[in-house]
Amino acid sequence: MDFAKAYKQCRKSMALGRGIKAVEACLHRGKHEFDSLQEAKLSCFRDIRGYKIVSSGECAFFPRDLSEIKVGSGLAWYRDTFATTEIVLPPYHSFGFLSEYGGKISKSNSEEERYAHANNMLLEMYTPPRMADLICGAWSQRITFAQYQEQLIEAVKAYCLGLYGVAIVGILPCIEGFLRELGKHVSLPVKDAVNIETLLKVFHRIKQGELKRLVAGYDWYPGKELTINYLSRYHERVQMLESMEMYFRGCFYGHTESLPSHFVLNRHGIAHGFFKGYATPSNFLRLFNLISLLSFAAILVEGRGSMLQPGVTTDSEALALNFTKCLLSRRYVQPNAQSILPSPIILG
Repeated sequence: MDFAKAYKQCRKSMALGRGIKAVEACLHRGKHEFDSLQEAKLSCFRDIRGYKIVSSGECAFFPRDLSEIKVGSGLAWYRDTFATTEIVLPPYHSFGFLSEYGGKISKSNSEEERYAHANNMLLEMYTPPRMADLICGAWSQRITFAQYQEQLIEAVKAYCLGLYGVAIVGILPCIEGFLRELGKHVSLPVKDAVNIETLLKVFHRIKQGELKRLVAGYDWYPGKELTINYLSRYHERVQMLESMEMYFRGCFYGHTESLPSHFVLNRHGIAHGFFKGYATPSNFLRLFNLISLLSFAAILVEGRGSMLQPGVTTDSEALALNFTKCLLSRRYVQPNAQSILPSPIILG
């Protein structure tokens, strides 16, 4: 059977939406020979319903209606809302927590208020003990993170000491290093390339992997319609990958002269000494949150690992104690420090 021709005929006659008997009649009218026809679905977050057709040992999937899924469903709203404050989708957190802060951010009346809510969210998500849990319970399990483990810990120690500029500059090389390691795992070595377009090909390859998983077992499907762009309407893993892609393209690697004045967390601007004012606790946590989402991407390419919030372990308790000692030492490193912990911004 010419699957592409048969699908085009079924779609043109609107048989796909009328049910399996209408599809069967359309195939017979078109003199398409097939061994079996049955209703089927592609299962991932939201089912894509359609038909499985077997002909001469090959299998095809004809979707019933690809317009059934609402544009921008799933995590899209969270992704776009947090992006207004330079934050990628936070993994390992509940929808209830994300909805609470997403609502506050979206209802803000000013840029200052929006960023204040976002900064409070970061401080609540990433206390030193929770950072220790992530490093020991999630990041240490990732092969792609192995060679950067010590540098990440050193950066968090600098953060706890109140040395925010040192912490941010210390964590920046790790981020690009993770992208290179992810590339190796998807057979796309970027070698010594530093331009954003080359690095972003890694995310495209990972998203392609999600599409392949979705249609696994089928020899044919309408590839011009069932695309990565279509998956981005509802597929939550693809939307999380796109959250990072948007951030890298628009903020982290964006052209410094084209960025809004309040965007200071830019790799080139920091590395080349163009930007000032980036050394804040919330900006370090923005990068920490970005790495947390990169660890989610690492789970996809390595094929193992939990996407749940990691719990407390003996190792994480020991590391949290180490971070606490840094907090307690902060007043000696910064004699004028008024408090041990960064204070959340309280809106009046």
